[in-house]
Amino acid sequence: MTRAGMTLVVLAVVLAGCATPDGGPSGAEAAAVERGEAIYAANCMSCHGGAQGGAIADIPPRHNAQGHTWHHAECELLGIIAEGLPDRPGLPEGTPTMPAFADDLDAEDRRAVLAYITTWWTPDQLASQQQTTQQVCADDG
Repeated sequence: MTRAGMTLVVLAVVLAGCATPDGGPSGAEAAAVERGEAIYAANCMSCHGGAQGGAIADIPPRHNAQGHTWHHAECELLGIIAEGLPDRPGLPEGTPTMPAFADDLDAEDRRAVLAYITTWWTPDQLASQQQTTQQVCADDG
């Protein structure tokens, strides 16, 4: 093997070692997902549940692939986390409401929660949600 060929092989091995095995997030994105997981466990899990189970009709809604969260744009979801959701007409009396977390979670923490939730969605759901975000949140910068 030539020296150039050997260099390419070594470079390929080194770069392969830097990749995540499942093609998942790396670096800062992975750190945000990890932080989001901890924040979700402390603030959201008791009402919304985790990655398993749930259905679109659940109140409070599940955030996994069986839920409805992925239908909403990122700016809408971040707003709901920050401001909460008041009582909504048509829901049975006693239905829990979504509290506001603006005083408890800064913008970076709210984005980390959303980064974690999106790890539960299918590639098609992610693509759909990203398209919705581009359409709805275009003016949000």
